[in-house]
Amino acid sequence: MKRFLALIMLLFMALSCVFLFSCNSESESQQQSEEIPPFCEVSILKIGKADCIIINTGSKILMIDTGETENLADVHSFMREREWDKIDTLILTHPDKDHIGGASEIISHYGIKTVIEGAYAPLTEEYVLYHATLEEMGIEPIILNGAYSFKLDGCEIEIDAPRKQKYASKQSNNSSLVVSLTCGERRFLFCGDAMELRLSELIEAEIGAYDFVKLPYHGNYLENYREFLDMVRCQYGAITCSGKNPASPDTLALLDEYGIEVFQTRHGTIRLSCDGAKITIEN
Repeated sequence: MKRFLALIMLLFMALSCVFLFSCNSESESQQQSEEIPPFCEVSILKIGKADCIIINTGSKILMIDTGETENLADVHSFMREREWDKIDTLILTHPDKDHIGGASEIISHYGIKTVIEGAYAPLTEEYVLYHATLEEMGIEPIILNGAYSFKLDGCEIEIDAPRKQKYASKQSNNSSLVVSLTCGERRFLFCGDAMELRLSELIEAEIGAYDFVKLPYHGNYLENYREFLDMVRCQYGAITCSGKNPASPDTLALLDEYGIEVFQTRHGTIRLSCDGAKITIEN
């Protein structure tokens, strides 16, 4: 009986040590995660009237949209320039070809494991090819019908999904996922091709102020742009456009009225860096 009790005591002590070690390891891991300083580099590529945004948070790479198939050479060139051969997460804001055209090759080439998309799924050539690649690579995409958030290093990523499955007009554009990035004290917003109906959802949700906004729909003028700008109160704005497809003069005039410093990819790749407090931008 004494031997049995001694064995029980030894087993209890061993389990206690394992539990304490597990708690300490988890605490140390959590502490290390919390100590990661906020940092991000955002590059909005010059690829005509198309979107490809690459965000480096220190040890992770996030891509928002891939541009068209014809833009792949420029995307690969940028990645080689930075000596990046891996992308951790891909967010596809909506399924238009100027946003997902390069998705199939990007996914297979850069070993992407996490792909996030909205629920709108038209059977276009680009969309079908992209999903065929997902199946071939054994990737199950995260399809959003509601808000979604995650952390990359010291940055918080939040995704606002469309409120409706069906829109009265411009279904694809108004189905755009809208991505928010928080880096320390600074906030960045990436609007895809959101148009009036989608902007109304953001305004009604009172998403708040941002320091930098990748403006929606390639700088085309939108009827509720003023309400949107009243809400976000950004200091900096970026427009993905080209000489052939420039931003609307009405949009540029409104942004100038609000005192927003505007950068356009027609002039070159927009490069932004933030240490959690200070933002620097080159174009």
